[in-house]
Amino acid sequence: MNAAKKAVLRIVAFCLALLACVLLAGNYLMPHSNRYLEGYTAGGILGEDFDTIDVLVIGDSNAAQGIAPMQWYEEYGFTGYTYGAAWFTVYNAYYRLKDIYQEQAPQVVVLCTEMVYSKRGSETYFDSAVNNIAGELMPLLRYHDNWKELNAENFLQPHDYSWRDANKGFMPLTGVVPYQGGDYMYDQGVASIPLLAQIYLDRIVALCEEQGSELLLITVPAATSWNRSRHNGIQAYADARGLTYIDYNLDPQGMLGLDWSTDTPDTGSHLNVLGAVKLTDALGEYLTGRYSLPDHRGQAGYEHWQQDAEAWAETMAKAIPGAQKAAGQTPESAA
Repeated sequence: MNAAKKAVLRIVAFCLALLACVLLAGNYLMPHSNRYLEGYTAGGILGEDFDTIDVLVIGDSNAAQGIAPMQWYEEYGFTGYTYGAAWFTVYNAYYRLKDIYQEQAPQVVVLCTEMVYSKRGSETYFDSAVNNIAGELMPLLRYHDNWKELNAENFLQPHDYSWRDANKGFMPLTGVVPYQGGDYMYDQGVASIPLLAQIYLDRIVALCEEQGSELLLITVPAATSWNRSRHNGIQAYADARGLTYIDYNLDPQGMLGLDWSTDTPDTGSHLNVLGAVKLTDALGEYLTGRYSLPDHRGQAGYEHWQQDAEAWAETMAKAIPGAQKAAGQTPESAA
């Protein structure tokens, strides 16, 4: 073997060894509990029993703070989980959906579309794509800051991903800071979907078809980050692929009943618990009318859902009056 071939082999061996070290380090830096996988409570889905989630909602913070799956279980009996996190992107959604399918077989996947246009600050859409895809493929990049949490006691501690969230990924907010802007759905342009985002949307569509899940696109009301041109961009994509799309920012008959003076904690960026109850109710009514979803109440194997329903009811019994008080409402006037 000549010197050139030996040099190439050394380089290849070094690169393989480096890759192995990067992957191993990424594994060690992953959070030891699924409670902290995304910063919110999305990771709690990993603690759910296999094949027990009927409807999976996946999206960003608008989804996490706007859709309460336990409300569906209480009213209709079908199970759901909201996998939502801040600055979540369509790239994150694809890889996370692949992981979830290893343990769950949701009948319906509800994809929240705000994340299609998501990017941080001065990032370009290309930068956002590269950063998020790289973080998904190499956990070391995604969890690099977790080295600060490692110590002699937990360094070799096995990961425990059995934690469950009684709210099923929902993060109720009780503050009230009204949106005081005007109509944010007036423009008539078309915001084109970034190329890489469209590629990953197509991958999500194909993955849902492969796994036998119905895919529903929705947009959670968001007065400060959504507009008609973005709606038109998603609608064009949905029409081209024969997908159902519901934009809850468009509510001409007032069926949702959203009130931007009381139903947002941050001037229209997200929904508070008052708005979330309205959105969850409207989406639940649509889901039960369109899909044949099972009623698991009282069914063997779903006992912990009844326990979670009781804990969730206690949470909401405190959260809703707190939000009503912040909005200057009484229970009677709110009704």
